[in-house]
Amino acid sequence: MDEQPRSRLSLATAVLFAAFAALFIAQIFTIRSLRSTESKLAMVQADQTRVRGEVDGEVAKLRAAAATSDAQRQKALDEVRDQVEQARRQARGVAGRVQEETLQSVKDLATRVNLNESRLKQHQETSARVNNEISSLKQATSSAQSNIVDVSSEVKQVRTEVAGAQSQLERTIADLKRTTGDMGLLSGLIATNSQEIDALKRLGDRSYTEFTLYKGKEPIKLADISILLKKADVKASRYTLELQVDDRKIEKKDRSANEPLQFYVGGSRQPHELVVNQVGKDLIVGYLATPKAPASRP
Repeated sequence: MDEQPRSRLSLATAVLFAAFAALFIAQIFTIRSLRSTESKLAMVQADQTRVRGEVDGEVAKLRAAAATSDAQRQKALDEVRDQVEQARRQARGVAGRVQEETLQSVKDLATRVNLNESRLKQHQETSARVNNEISSLKQATSSAQSNIVDVSSEVKQVRTEVAGAQSQLERTIADLKRTTGDMGLLSGLIATNSQEIDALKRLGDRSYTEFTLYKGKEPIKLADISILLKKADVKASRYTLELQVDDRKIEKKDRSANEPLQFYVGGSRQPHELVVNQVGKDLIVGYLATPKAPASRP
């Protein structure tokens, strides 16, 4: 009974010892592996450090190169910008001069165009005025020629009418008669109507004033005398007048139609003659003949 437990104890101890030994061996292998790993890791880290250093050096070089390149590019860019700005300024200056020269050329051209248009307009207006004047002159010439023909015709007609009027005047004057006036003097030619009075006026020996006089209370001014109708007898064709001559009153009483009433006015050598052609109701119609060239009466 005691041997069996002891064997079991020894077996257990051996097993435990073997386990410890295995564990120890494992730890040794593990430590070695760790050391190998650490060595490798250190090598890797050293390589990484070396590589990082090389990389940093290359990066630094690249950065320096890049900075140098950037500076060069910036310098070149600045130079290009300066050149562009200078070119722009030159272009603006050239453009300004070109624009000014162009504007001046345009102004000069516009001035010449306006001057030419003004001259053309004046020429056209002058041409139109000349054409109008020529047309008017042609029309006037044609009208004048037509008028000459018309005037010639009218002259002939007027001559014919004048000849007829002259003949009529001569016949009318030939029909007029002279008679003795109320003063016993031979009268001038006596007219009995308006046509004969017109004939005497055209003859021009005396001045003739026609009148229509109504019966009234106050005298009426007639040429250089005043006259008042006092009575008019239609049936007997007789009338009575009162004349105011200079400072005298002369009554012509109960006179007949177409009888010349004679009286002197002022210093005239020829008497005035008053002839009544028509006697109406309270009115008379006639004329007053006065000398044209008064002279002193002896």
